[in-house]
Amino acid sequence: MLRVGARGTILAAVTGLSLGATFSPHGGPVLPFVAFAPLTAALERGGSARRRRPGDSLGPFSQGFAAAAVAHGIGLYWMVPALSWRTPFAVPLYLLIVVLLGLLGGSACMAAAWLRCRRHWPVPVALACCWTGFEWAAAHVPGVSYAWLNAGGSLAWHPAAAAGAEVLGARFLTFWTVTVGGVAGVAAERLRAAGSGVRPRAVLLLAGLVAVPLVAGHLRQGAFERLDPIATVAAVQAGHADDATAARRLERWRVPLRELAGKERFDAAVFPERFLAAPLKQPGGGRATVAGREVADFAAVVEAPVIVGALDADVRGNGDTLWYNAVFAQAPGETLSRPYRKGRPVPGVEGTGWFPGAAFGLAGRGYARGRNPLPIPLGEGAVGAMVCYDSAYGETARALVRGGADWLAVLSNDDWLDPRRPFRTTWAYWQHATHGRLRAIENRVSLVQVAATGHTFAVSPGGRGPAYALGAGEEDAVILTVGRRGAVTLFTRVGDVLGLACFLVLAGAVAVGRRARLPGRRSAGGRR
Repeated sequence: MLRVGARGTILAAVTGLSLGATFSPHGGPVLPFVAFAPLTAALERGGSARRRRPGDSLGPFSQGFAAAAVAHGIGLYWMVPALSWRTPFAVPLYLLIVVLLGLLGGSACMAAAWLRCRRHWPVPVALACCWTGFEWAAAHVPGVSYAWLNAGGSLAWHPAAAAGAEVLGARFLTFWTVTVGGVAGVAAERLRAAGSGVRPRAVLLLAGLVAVPLVAGHLRQGAFERLDPIATVAAVQAGHADDATAARRLERWRVPLRELAGKERFDAAVFPERFLAAPLKQPGGGRATVAGREVADFAAVVEAPVIVGALDADVRGNGDTLWYNAVFAQAPGETLSRPYRKGRPVPGVEGTGWFPGAAFGLAGRGYARGRNPLPIPLGEGAVGAMVCYDSAYGETARALVRGGADWLAVLSNDDWLDPRRPFRTTWAYWQHATHGRLRAIENRVSLVQVAATGHTFAVSPGGRGPAYALGAGEEDAVILTVGRRGAVTLFTRVGDVLGLACFLVLAGAVAVGRRARLPGRRSAGGRR
């Protein structure tokens, strides 16, 4: 017979496998709700055992580590083929990230076990709170923040189920799915221990937890069934960047966009991140560069504003130059817009922060972090531009919408993906698109994502839209429709208060639980 701890770790690994499957295009709408049932059953079983043998915290930690490491090991598998062409340390880097996330997951489960045993919190609530706090903490570590792959995030592909995100953000989906799985896990464990039939009370509780947000979401979804268009966008999926000049890169799309405009008029043309690997104006806000003048000429030829990923620079007082991964808008006959500067450089690849990128051969382009995101004026409105990894952070999109953005645009280069190379067409395409959908639902605005190699798509304020308008690896331009934004959501007004509250609970439980276990301290059991 396996010991309680070993059985618990196996159950936690099952949760990791299930959660990892939700990070794929094949997870479906049901699996997020049951993924945490095995882990919760393990914590409930361990809690009963600790009432007989108090003081054991290694079990919950190892269970949380197993669940988080297995889940993110599956979800982030694409890091190996994506980075192997750039550094020989792709596998160690991948393992390091998985281990760090496992340690955070272990701390979350240890805190949940402490809340269950010492403060008598229901296990589903304790685990949901601590796991949500773990995700919030990972997204706010200075220099190496990680906001990719949240539990329940795959519900963004089922907009009625994800409607709660407009109230409390994507963290609501984590809290909700973990709680539902937790209730199912506790009910299953108590059924196993008692050997009796299913309790009607548990069934009603579980049904209510699932049904109430779903019904509310379906009712809310009716307000977004009719798309009221405010603009059309020519999205250019331009392929991988090369060393061509700005004139040559733009020339490639001059005729296709003119032909597209002849079939259907568009209000703006959007090009991917770093489409032009050159600054469009002199550092410090000076005159237009050669590349900047080329963009102005191109906008005049296609007779539409151009939104393009390029570089921007500032000069410090000591003479050093700070480079930014930026987005500009250029309307025909007008001056270049102010830039949006990428606020979340990828650690180790674009900006190392505290991450030892050089040790892994990833001392990247050294981009500085943009601050105070503001939407870019476009015609009579404004577009909230984001660059690639920015879309994983709800705070960035929220700031742009609060600043007056009528719709959101995500410009991505995705040079870590390449359909022309073996094993480089991965789940990461789908995962990136998931974040875009979450940002649209949280703020009830349209979102257009334009990537170099895919996926390029549009999402309505209701969260609806095809998986992609252009497939992975296609080089083409397509017309996408932007819908009118909905009323300002509660999440847009107040932000991620649920995530912060859950983090405070997690931090408090970890701190108090650790203090109680220090030698010489009085334990909850009353002994020294």
